[in-house]
Amino acid sequence: MSIGEAVKFLKEVREELKKVTWPSKQLVRTATIAVIIFTLIVAVYLWGLDILFDRIFNFLYK
Repeated sequence: MSIGEAVKFLKEVREELKKVTWPSKQLVRTATIAVIIFTLIVAVYLWGLDILFDRIFNFLYK
């Protein structure tokens, strides 16, 4: 890739980035909180299943 091609590419990237509709800070904050809450819920659910299966297998194999 020549320097001219690289410069052309970077100019095109800049033009495309001007067309992007960026989310507001409030939307990013809300989405981040939703992802964190969902992740915590799934983690607690899987933790509960882990404990349940551990107790079942310990009961069966003792």
